[in-house]
Amino acid sequence: MTSKFVNVLAAYLHVIGVATYLGGSLIMEFVVGPAQKAIPPAQAQVMGKKTADRFLWFAWGALALILASGILRLYSTNRESFLFGDSLFDTDFGRTLLTMVILWLVLVINGSIITFVLRPRLTGKTTAGASAAQAQAHQQGQMQAVKWLTWLTRTDLGIAFVVALLGSSLQFGGIA
Repeated sequence: MTSKFVNVLAAYLHVIGVATYLGGSLIMEFVVGPAQKAIPPAQAQVMGKKTADRFLWFAWGALALILASGILRLYSTNRESFLFGDSLFDTDFGRTLLTMVILWLVLVINGSIITFVLRPRLTGKTTAGASAAQAQAHQQGQMQAVKWLTWLTRTDLGIAFVVALLGSSLQFGGIA
């Protein structure tokens, strides 16, 4: 395979990853969220769980694809020195790339919090024989988890837009 073909393939996969993450986040925020408010709470909870379960697979896959295709793009354009050298700090391209990597890591951290901390709190049930105070405390914990989940997903959406803009700027040498 030629370097040009690998670069085109990597660019294509990169765009697919970004579009999947960003598009999925937009759909979850502006389509699924409002739709949940229009149906009874029990149905909204089931709908939210099912859509989030599916979206999480796409989101994690997209983040992995973005990382792999981004590294492949650097190698196919002979810019792998940006991964290990001083040019990561000395050039606009490098600083923009570093900013994108840091923001990608924030998306991964937020995704981990959502997947492994907040989502289990939302699906947990009170045990049989729990007191009214325990049930109320559990419900309060779930409401708090929903608030954090909403804040994190909206933050992720903003970060994803910034990363996409920074990525676009790399075509012109970066902006940082």
